[in-house]
Amino acid sequence: MSEFSRRLFLIGTAGAALAAAACSAPTTGGGGRSASLSLVTALLPETLNPIAGADSNGMGKINEGLLTLKAKPNDLPDLVPQLAASPPEPSEDAKTWTVKIRSGVTFSDGTPLTADDVVATYKAIIDPATASPIAGDLSMLAGIEAPDPATVVFTLNIPYVAFPTKLLVGIAPASAIVAGQKVEESALNQKPIGTGPYVVESFSNGKLVYAANARFRDGAPAVKKVTYVLAADDNTRAQQMTAGEYDGSVLPPRLAANFKKSDAVDVIAATSADWRGISLPLDNPVTSDPAVRMALNLAVDRQAMLDSVLMGYGRIASTFIPPQYVDYYSEDAVFPYELDKAKSMLDEAGWIEGSDGIRHKNGVRAAFTVMYKPEDRLRKDLSAAFASEALKAGFDVSIEGQGFDVLEPRIHKDAVMLGGGDTPYDVDSQLYSMLHSSYPAAGAYYDNPSQYANPDMDAALDLGRTSLTTEDRVAAYEKVQDIYLAEPSMVVLVFVDHTYVQLKSVTEAWNGTQTILEPHEHGTAWGPWVNIEKWTPKK
Repeated sequence: MSEFSRRLFLIGTAGAALAAAACSAPTTGGGGRSASLSLVTALLPETLNPIAGADSNGMGKINEGLLTLKAKPNDLPDLVPQLAASPPEPSEDAKTWTVKIRSGVTFSDGTPLTADDVVATYKAIIDPATASPIAGDLSMLAGIEAPDPATVVFTLNIPYVAFPTKLLVGIAPASAIVAGQKVEESALNQKPIGTGPYVVESFSNGKLVYAANARFRDGAPAVKKVTYVLAADDNTRAQQMTAGEYDGSVLPPRLAANFKKSDAVDVIAATSADWRGISLPLDNPVTSDPAVRMALNLAVDRQAMLDSVLMGYGRIASTFIPPQYVDYYSEDAVFPYELDKAKSMLDEAGWIEGSDGIRHKNGVRAAFTVMYKPEDRLRKDLSAAFASEALKAGFDVSIEGQGFDVLEPRIHKDAVMLGGGDTPYDVDSQLYSMLHSSYPAAGAYYDNPSQYANPDMDAALDLGRTSLTTEDRVAAYEKVQDIYLAEPSMVVLVFVDHTYVQLKSVTEAWNGTQTILEPHEHGTAWGPWVNIEKWTPKK
């Protein structure tokens, strides 16, 4: 789900200060060689409940999934067994998936993991009474049962070869799940019980502390405690890192880049499938015009945005498919920067430039608003850059920082700077909710925010989702990209590399792990700390 990351550890945003301060040595502080790590984060989670979507990307520290991600920093990761004893076994038609459960696994409360826990978790997610915000991700799941304590059978309503991506969801014990209970009422929100390497020591509005799980099957992690401290302001976190008050943080590219010459702080970038783009609402008289949608895609200089706003940390984007999808990615699926062509297209469509340089058509002025989350300066900076580029083509774009309470009811009339790629480990989950006409009704308001509806697109997406061979899927998604190039629903701008900073003393004290191709949801739970339970002290 594209914008569900507001409940999880999120990236902060931009600003361009502290260049000189970042190059100075920090004062004494941070974890160094101690068995604990202290990280300052832009946002703490609202919930730790896997039924609400926490720990749903296979890298949970509290609640683990049947499968997990095997690190490949710049490519799609492999999905490998974690709580499963072996890879899931599909039926010939990919509508039934059988998973064997790993033996010898216990929850942090001492109870053994069985198939019943898996069944209870998934049933709670898809139960309408629970109102799980990730239920839409499992729309293909028709039923789940446990024929014996070590076996789970998933039954789907469609053939779906990408179903292993749905087995990354964190598993909670059946004994802690109340059937039909609304997700916000669950005790698991504050006190999760999992099989993972850590347990929750404390959780408040400003701090979350993980402690090593003494019952963890592989032994308690060497990093015994991880503390996440909230500091929403980007400049504050940068100053705290300059002073050496914390071991690491997530920072927007402009602030992270200021530490590149630091003798005390490392800058670490993680490749992601996390895109940023502008919705073009159907209920707006300007952005609903197909000529306007196409012209805006041609009129923006994406490379300039990448260089000036992201400081090169990312890649330009035209569609929702990053190059990491390899066979499914088309190098030809791009909107080139062609401002003159965009202007000619608008002239032919009747959008005539006025004396003030702003176009108009049938009494409608080519003006619209782009909203962005006010605490996210990266989105603000990208929105401002977009407005500047659109002005060259004759559009008067204003930008406005608004919270979700204001943004949601206006999303079909006003454009929004959005991010997405929350479950990016198959091309289906990267595309379906953003382009299929069953959304946003089938999901959340930020799914398909432009209310895009094209029967040919629906058919191609459904074919890609249900085809059983790679060859057929590749052909389907090539068609998806061809259709999108002819009729774009948004202006997708960039894929963002997530940028992190860490004290060099930590790097020197620990054998760390690789980053993983990251989803939209990220922050101090990801980056260099994504596999912190596997860190070992250097001799």
